Amino acid sequence: MLFRKVLLSGSHHKLSRTEEDSLYSHNPAETPPRGPGLFESLVWFLGAWGLHLLGLLLTAGVMAGIFVSAGIAWNDLIILDYLETQQLTLIAGEQFLFVSVALLAAWFRLRGNLGHRLSSRPLPLQHLFLLSCIVIPLATICGQIHQWGMVGWKVLLEYYPHFQSLDTLQAMDVLKAMSAGSPLWALLLVIAVAPALGEELIFRGVIGRGLISRWGVTTGILMTSFLFAIAHVHPVHALAVFPMGLVLHYVYYTTRSFWAPLFVHFCNNAWAVLLTTQSRMAPQATGEGLSFSAMLTVILSLIVFLAFLWQTRVHYLKADGSEWTPERNSLELPVEIPLRLSFASLPLLLVLGGLVPLFGFLIAITARL
Repeated sequence: MLFRKVLLSGSHHKLSRTEEDSLYSHNPAETPPRGPGLFESLVWFLGAWGLHLLGLLLTAGVMAGIFVSAGIAWNDLIILDYLETQQLTLIAGEQFLFVSVALLAAWFRLRGNLGHRLSSRPLPLQHLFLLSCIVIPLATICGQIHQWGMVGWKVLLEYYPHFQSLDTLQAMDVLKAMSAGSPLWALLLVIAVAPALGEELIFRGVIGRGLISRWGVTTGILMTSFLFAIAHVHPVHALAVFPMGLVLHYVYYTTRSFWAPLFVHFCNNAWAVLLTTQSRMAPQATGEGLSFSAMLTVILSLIVFLAFLWQTRVHYLKADGSEWTPERNSLELPVEIPLRLSFASLPLLLVLGGLVPLFGFLIAITARL
């Protein structure tokens, strides 16, 4: 039987009855939307890409300057060859600038106090467990979509070969090139930690916040996930990343914690790094060659744990125990109102039953290694 647990208290400020009734009233017209609208979201989207480009150029410029200061004569071909061997350093510099500016920009746009604005409350163990169970099924499904997309992409290139230049932007190819000779901790820091933090700040923390506030949960999540997908440039990669964006915002909405999408995003990127460095595992674990039954099993596993998250989603509770919802769609817990957060706990047997499809899939994949 399901029961509720109190997760976290809100403000301890005591309000008068009149003030409390006023704050609990629901009139969206009186509450300005939080976060950017569509036009500003596009500016944030383009600004993120500009940051990536600027970071690469600045890092390349610094490295080229160091190369020349060592007494080596300037030669375009030699410097380009040198930079090509330093891809991990280039991306590390680019990601450092991206995350730093994204943090600063989000802090200014959300008027400070990012911890409160982003709802960065600690995740309870139950939600952390459910999020962990989502990672492999989600990554596998996205990997299978990528494989199917590449089949169609190769057919398209036969008719439109000029699109082949986009293949240089394939993230997985870049990761494979960097993984040779690079330490695992550096790959995880540059490929898993930094992109997860920077992208979640921009797409879930800022863009999604505004679009959901203005367009509603469903439309806002779809629009944010679309921008998140095309930010990955390559059409096939964007196609595979789109469901990832949907799930990332779903876990943000159900857990009411910014740590949830950040955790899932990091784990997905880390899983990709591990698969790339362990090439023997990659074909099966990324979704290549999956049978129809295996694909159904992994989809069922993802659906089960997403349903568990919905069943245990966090609610806002007023002082009298009744549920409170914000005037506009928001994940932010108002500091002016003495609210609490609560969530339902799942029976242990139900959770163990939900693990059956996931274990079945992992056993089948392991048997093929």
